[in-house]
Amino acid sequence: MNASVILRALSACALLACSGGDAPADPVWGKVPCGHCAMLVSDRAHGAQALDARGERLFFDDLGCLVAWEDKHPQAEPKHWVRRADTQDWGAPEQTRYAHADHSPMDFGFQGVSTGGTADWTEVVAAVRARLAGGAAKP
Repeated sequence: MNASVILRALSACALLACSGGDAPADPVWGKVPCGHCAMLVSDRAHGAQALDARGERLFFDDLGCLVAWEDKHPQAEPKHWVRRADTQDWGAPEQTRYAHADHSPMDFGFQGVSTGGTADWTEVVAAVRARLAGGAAKP
């Protein structure tokens, strides 16, 4: 094997090792099941994702599914992101604002936005937990 083939192979490996990692990534929309409810993740305005301590990436079709999954897997210690509907980028849940949505895939009723939302992450988590416990309807 000549040196240029080996150098190209090593360059390709280095490129693959640097891509993805612990940064947010888009799912294959409409093809990946939600990590909580198994519905296909297809609504870009309500998506979320988590990367657990083992490096397993899970996608969620609704912010409520992310909260429910994290509550069932407290040992996972995930990094997590939510999709911002207005900018179509991924942001940390704690650094994202939330708007009440008339509809979301699992009907939890929130979507992440970069500006203008009336709720923060702690309010979203509390509302999701209350709904899961049967204590409240969607906002």
